[in-house]
Amino acid sequence: MSETVIETQGLVKYYGGRCILNEINLKIPKGCIYGLLGRNGVGKTTLIRILMGMETPTRGATQLLGFDSMRLKSQVKGRIAYVAEGHHLIQGYRVNRLIRLCRSLARQWNQSFFDRLIEAFNLPMDRKIKELSTGMRAQLNLALAMATDPEVLILDDPTLGLDTAARRQFLELAIDLIQRQGRTILFSSHILADVERIADRIGIIVAGDLVVDCSLAHLRERIRKFRIVFADQAPEQIPLTELVNFKRSGREILLTAANWSEQKQGMLEALHPMEVTEIAMSLEDVFLECSGAEPVTLTQNEPIEEDHHADLDTTRN
Repeated sequence: MSETVIETQGLVKYYGGRCILNEINLKIPKGCIYGLLGRNGVGKTTLIRILMGMETPTRGATQLLGFDSMRLKSQVKGRIAYVAEGHHLIQGYRVNRLIRLCRSLARQWNQSFFDRLIEAFNLPMDRKIKELSTGMRAQLNLALAMATDPEVLILDDPTLGLDTAARRQFLELAIDLIQRQGRTILFSSHILADVERIADRIGIIVAGDLVVDCSLAHLRERIRKFRIVFADQAPEQIPLTELVNFKRSGREILLTAANWSEQKQGMLEALHPMEVTEIAMSLEDVFLECSGAEPVTLTQNEPIEEDHHADLDTTRN
């Protein structure tokens, strides 16, 4: 079993009587790139801030590297890098001064890797932080975080403010980082194409619940969408379980289901449709389906091993 690096146990958070996070149970194994998704306001940033010990949970517990998030010692914090949404840096500092400060405070500093990042981003060393564009501040923040050679890198919407080329550059650098000595990355993003490019495990929060927690490969395998055409009027219902979405119009049905199987295939064929066409789905398509009015739940009690062949337990909300 893989070593668990990031964990939440029954995590609950209320704000003013409103439940933001509802019994979140999450395990992220060492060496995993975990993409945390959800619509605005569902609790992604709150979850990350609790993990970092910056907010207290209403109930439950969180751990980083096996230690209680609320009681992280400086030695443990030195093994973790965090980039917050908005890329807040000391505005009055020049770039080179901020770099010197961060280097002096770091538990360790990979100068050669940092030099690669600075060269790739082409950052102006003599300009003040407040004079940098949003994209430049994002690049500098990422470079400072990665230069510490963290075991765990936690990124809250890290590519916010970057153009397409800079986002792709960051993703390639993130892959380079993760491939060295089993680094672990947890990141949230509104750009699902970015998540799809590098993540090997996906979590989706809907209305405070973690409704998806599985490998990207399994998510694609288990959520299937079909266009079904009948010779006459389409039936009003189809006797299949774990339906994520169902739309009927005349002779056609658009159907999305979780945990597609030979049994379900046989049940569909028993209705004698004239035509069945599977529709390819991107991560964005899956996200929209899973975060709909009646979201599917795809969770897994144990982290997926490297071969990603574990089964999923699927229930309806």
